[in-house]
Amino acid sequence: MFSVTNIVIANMIGAGIFTTSGLFMADLGNPMLMLALWVAGGIIALAGAFCYGEIGAAIPDAGGEYAFLSRLYHPMLGFLSGWVSFIVGFSAPIAASSIGFSEYLYRASPDIFAWNFLEVDSVKKIFSILIITVFTGFIYKAWELGRRFRIF
Repeated sequence: MFSVTNIVIANMIGAGIFTTSGLFMADLGNPMLMLALWVAGGIIALAGAFCYGEIGAAIPDAGGEYAFLSRLYHPMLGFLSGWVSFIVGFSAPIAASSIGFSEYLYRASPDIFAWNFLEVDSVKKIFSILIITVFTGFIYKAWELGRRFRIF
């Protein structure tokens, strides 16, 4: 549980704070406005957490959003919510993190991206795809070893 929690926190900080805050601050021009937006976002997130807590207490079924939406509205909404989470909720932060990593890698050592036959943006995209592919391979191998030794 500790490892999984740290992965989620690292994903949120890496994709959310380090990659987007600098761009927003450059456009806003006022750091106090950025802090006010962070406070407003925190209040909204806390209200959402309280709502999920109340719904979870009222509907103690396994399945999270799928169970809640299926029971409150219609099973089709629960099904669609699962697909939206899969396509947007999980894939988009992974893509944003890999793009952020390749951008930081480019700024740290631009010589790696100096391929004569491709533009720099294309090389950044290639690195982003490679990052996702390598980590997917690591996760698959860990899952495979876990199954072999009956850890998972």
